[in-house]
Amino acid sequence: MVSINRARTIALVLSCIVAFGAAHAQLYKWTDANGKVHYSDTVPPEANDGARKQLGSDGLVRGQIERAQTQEERRVAAIKAEEDRKARVIVEERERRDKALVSTYTSLADFDRVRDRALAVLDAEITGLTAQLVALNAQRADLGKQIDAAGKKGPSAKLAADVKLLDADIAATNGFESKKIRDRGEMAKTYAVERSRLADLIAAHTKANTGSPSSAAAATPSAATPARTKAK
Repeated sequence: MVSINRARTIALVLSCIVAFGAAHAQLYKWTDANGKVHYSDTVPPEANDGARKQLGSDGLVRGQIERAQTQEERRVAAIKAEEDRKARVIVEERERRDKALVSTYTSLADFDRVRDRALAVLDAEITGLTAQLVALNAQRADLGKQIDAAGKKGPSAKLAADVKLLDADIAATNGFESKKIRDRGEMAKTYAVERSRLADLIAAHTKANTGSPSSAAAATPSAATPARTKAK
């Protein structure tokens, strides 16, 4: 009796193992290089890069693996990923600048006051350099007269040294003035762009809260230009 029960137990265990294996068997559906569809419990190495489906014992799709990308597809995907990254950086930078604008300036009038003060500082520096150039050029003209008066004898060593030093000062001051003028132009452009953006942000905020555009976001005036000309 014991041996009969033992045999039944072994048979039951074996049947459970077989049933469990059948229930969890994996079947793959894949296509070879010639386009022929195959069904197998394993995928051959030459088909690993191809698309395939994993089927359950009931024949239903349990999973799907896409085919591996070609080298050209990977190259195109990498380019697109880099373009997307750059686009995100641009958007994030715009959002950062927008946030800085609205948190720094309470109104366009406030913005204009800050802009005008900054431009006025450069205008004063340019005016000072212009006056300095006028004085240096006057000194140079006076030294030129002394050289002419020396005639064939020629200028003294001291006079020649003074002329050389003065010419260097004039060249350096001209360079400083030119740089300040360029800086002023770039600053005016930057402020113009930022003011226009601030006007848009204020108008959008006002419209969202009241349903009408803000009168504060009217036409953007251009930055004032310095009332002077570069000394020759």
